[in-house]
Amino acid sequence: GRYTRQSLDLMSADPAFGADFRARVEANVVSEENNVKQVVTKVQLGEADAGIVYASDVTAAVQGDVATIGIPDSMNVIAEYPIARVAGGNAALGQAFIDAVLSAAGQQTLQAHGFH
Repeated sequence: GRYTRQSLDLMSADPAFGADFRARVEANVVSEENNVKQVVTKVQLGEADAGIVYASDVTAAVQGDVATIGIPDSMNVIAEYPIARVAGGNAALGQAFIDAVLSAAGQQTLQAHGFH
């Protein structure tokens, strides 16, 4: 998706990869899935040689079936997940959820599931 293309652009700007790196990668793409879980499943089942996914999507259930290679921080695009209360509804419960997510325990839980 979008983050993958941004990372490939960053890699293409690095002489170690070469200016045509994104084009070389994209020339080998045989399918694009609707969501990242489908990418992981295709790799896990051997229906794809490789895929670019979030670290949080390589769950314990698939770790033994796939090999992972990290993207260097300087070439990685960090996904951002905003959190906000909607107008109307149960404002107190919404705020309690936000407070829980932003608390030390909430952040620890997110990190345990691959979010950094």
